[in-house]
Amino acid sequence: MRDIYSRDTINLGDIDIFNHKDADASKQEDKDILNHEVIDIFRHISRIPRESGNEKAISNWIGKWAEYKGLKVTQDDIWNLTICKPASKGYEDHAPVMLQAHIDMVCEKNNDSNQNFDTDPIEFDFDGEWITSATGTTLGADNGVGVAEALAVLADDSLEHPPLEVVFTVQEETTFAGAENVDISELKAMRLINIDHANEREIIVGSCGGTGVRFVMPIEFEEEVPEGMTAWRIRVTGLMGGHSGEDIHRGRGNAINLLLRVLENSNLQTVSISGGTNRLAIPREAEAVVLAADEDTVRSIIDNAKAVFRREYSGAAPDLDIICEEAEAAPPLTDAAFIKIAAAVRFYPNGIVNMNGSFDGLVESSDNIGIISTEGGVLTITSEVRGAYRSTVDDIVKTIDLLAATLGAGVEYFAAYVPWEFSADSELRNLAVGLYKEMFGSEMKQLALHAGLECGFFAEKRPGMDIISIGPDCEYFHSPRERVRAASIINSYNFLKEMLRRL
Repeated sequence: MRDIYSRDTINLGDIDIFNHKDADASKQEDKDILNHEVIDIFRHISRIPRESGNEKAISNWIGKWAEYKGLKVTQDDIWNLTICKPASKGYEDHAPVMLQAHIDMVCEKNNDSNQNFDTDPIEFDFDGEWITSATGTTLGADNGVGVAEALAVLADDSLEHPPLEVVFTVQEETTFAGAENVDISELKAMRLINIDHANEREIIVGSCGGTGVRFVMPIEFEEEVPEGMTAWRIRVTGLMGGHSGEDIHRGRGNAINLLLRVLENSNLQTVSISGGTNRLAIPREAEAVVLAADEDTVRSIIDNAKAVFRREYSGAAPDLDIICEEAEAAPPLTDAAFIKIAAAVRFYPNGIVNMNGSFDGLVESSDNIGIISTEGGVLTITSEVRGAYRSTVDDIVKTIDLLAATLGAGVEYFAAYVPWEFSADSELRNLAVGLYKEMFGSEMKQLALHAGLECGFFAEKRPGMDIISIGPDCEYFHSPRERVRAASIINSYNFLKEMLRRL
């Protein structure tokens, strides 16, 4: 299957996928793992920038390869791809199966990382068990590994399988525009295997819907800097962050909320507030410029807050810190404006709203304040609402609408997506659960996911479609700590191949 990287058939222009930095693998068994076809493909597609909304290059690369393989490929104007592979010999009369993954990724990085996500590849580190980014960024295993598994299936003509319809979507991490707009009307499959889960011992049988929210409130500033005041930049840092759905129950703390608790001290006057980088990620850092009468006052406030926060988050955020440095003075917010900001942040739905009564320990609905800003004379809060039912999403939306009306703010809702509700009757689920026990000797846990999966859009497009979601062990999605277990990639791929053989 080395033809997937042929220089003669695929021209990536300025993107050289061959001069990659191999992970540091001194042991032969480590090298063997990293040379597995799925991991090798994943490493190669990680050379191609694919931040959500910037999928043209990776879509073209996959499309050109599919054409080279003689497969039927369709690419739409937002870079979704559908690729059809005929059934293997003896499977011609079997019902077709759809495989689906998204080709975009969340691009987050540490403050000390020089990564340019528009041009730079994602380099790998490997410690013998986990693959991580070598440059302090998200890894892109979400959903690059799923893409790599689907490509490996398409590439291997020795596999036994029904007719395959592979759908690669875009913008899953931002707007779900790919799954919402992809045209599957010419496809035939009524069975869908989504390869976007993060635990090989679990099978996803439902996921939530949700919407992005942008809350905008005018704020007022004083006309000048009060006499005798100096400016300081306060930064809350060291939180773990994580996926705004899958990690919302882990108690990792939201840097924006913690920063507000610092700013509410009466000896500080706030000039500006900013924090978070993505509504889909729990904020790891937030900062503010404040005015105070002297440095000792600021240091004392920070030391007290740091002691409180470190006690509260000793288990979930052992590296939590509050950093202070001199800043440029500017007129602060009026007292009335700051009170409105504090009210907005405190009363805005954030974190778990309801737990799921059908699946023990699962969050049913939540909201995540992912970004805050006071630029341009307005407070802007950007969040992500999630719920297992349309009704619970609507209920949170009503709360936000009421808060906005109370504070004189405006609200915009965007990038909405539909829930994928659990079905009691599923041939795919029954096959997968039984097969996993046969192959690995343990039970496969069935659960619904408190995160948005594209499956909901496919269920809506094709009522009655039998859908499951599977994938290898991945952790810390949407944060620079993201990692994937190498051996689990191999297990997941072997499991997928055997499922296709039995369908």
